[in-house]
Amino acid sequence: MPFHRPLLLAALLLCSASAADLRIYPSFGEVRQSAVLTGPQGTPPAVELAFGRAAWNLVQPDSLTLTGTPLLRLQTRPTDRDWLTTQEGQPVTVLRAGQAPLAGTLIRAEDLLVQLESGAYLNVQANELGFAGLPPRGWMGGGVAARFESAATGTQTAEISYRTAALSWEPRYELTASGAQANLAALAELRNISDQPFRGERVDLFAGTVQTVAEVGQPAMTVVSGLGALSLPTIPSSDTAGNASPISSLGELRGLQRYALAGSVTLGRGETLTLPFLQPKITAFTRYNSISTYFSPQNSSGQTSRHYKWTPNGSGLPAGTLSVCDGGALVGTVQLAATQGGKPVDTDLGADPELRFARNVKQLGLEKAPDGRILSTTSQVTYTLTSTKILATRVQLREALYGRFMVVDGQVLPANRQNNIERRVDVKAGGTATISFKVKIGN
Repeated sequence: MPFHRPLLLAALLLCSASAADLRIYPSFGEVRQSAVLTGPQGTPPAVELAFGRAAWNLVQPDSLTLTGTPLLRLQTRPTDRDWLTTQEGQPVTVLRAGQAPLAGTLIRAEDLLVQLESGAYLNVQANELGFAGLPPRGWMGGGVAARFESAATGTQTAEISYRTAALSWEPRYELTASGAQANLAALAELRNISDQPFRGERVDLFAGTVQTVAEVGQPAMTVVSGLGALSLPTIPSSDTAGNASPISSLGELRGLQRYALAGSVTLGRGETLTLPFLQPKITAFTRYNSISTYFSPQNSSGQTSRHYKWTPNGSGLPAGTLSVCDGGALVGTVQLAATQGGKPVDTDLGADPELRFARNVKQLGLEKAPDGRILSTTSQVTYTLTSTKILATRVQLREALYGRFMVVDGQVLPANRQNNIERRVDVKAGGTATISFKVKIGN
């Protein structure tokens, strides 16, 4: 069934301007919009959807779907010369740098063949053509048109959907600490990286991992027949009356977290929109520094790491970027993994040069077999911590060790597996502290 070019201009408006339902995931978005399929008597009802080339390059392969009526045929093709074809036989002017304008007639759009008033024929470049009327926006860039045909008869009301890498979203968290207290704010960043706007009458956000085809941009002239379509179930929204946040949680859906925006949203080209997201509460907030090493008979030294530990109440938090501010200053930004409500979150903000350690290992003895083989080694390990900080700081030490058998400060540990020695100490402001233990390791 041939494409009807007049329909393509209307389809372009359908693609870029009409309202739709948007389902936005961390790395892509799904656009769902209503469509009416019509056609002359005796032909399958159809509708066409057009994309600019840049927009099409962001569409995920094989994601074009028709729902609500049985699909007979889906065809996509390039539209680079569609408008120009309507100008065949019309007067044009050839404009070339350093030359006088040449009047002529466009003979063929396919290879941009112009017949000059002199009678000569000339192939030109698209940007060398001048027209008597105003050409449509983006006519030189071309695009792709998709035509959906229904297996039913008569006018059909349906829904068209596709996935695009143009849309994405990410939670952004801000942990603000002051003294022994801390608060957590959550924001949702909605992004549109394309050159076209998207308007969503209903906008749902999904958090979690969704596997999709990695490549984007479908090849032109794809024909699919007899394709069926699936749609996500509608989840009734809970009553959000009195909720000050413009985003409400709709709960879990097959391992994903689903959220709904309170009203319609328009994302302009290249726009990022940030909205308040959830209202998380946290408890058990604490700061501490850590040392994490593996046992070695060699001396070593280094810096401790800064940690902020807290527990979110209520529902979990989807993965996102976390910024930590303390005393009015930014002290670190990290990637926060998805968390469960009621489970502690331990955030490592990197090295702290104001609290350093020196690790000294002193060998106390060797146990040898009659043939001289070393059976075990006993060592005294001492950490000396030196602080130049203005506040007292708790330090947690974890040293991993492995051996045929292990004894730490007289306590026998499980054999032939990794064990962790864990100790804690408070280091005064500008002071020093030590952690010491004796370890026996069998070879």
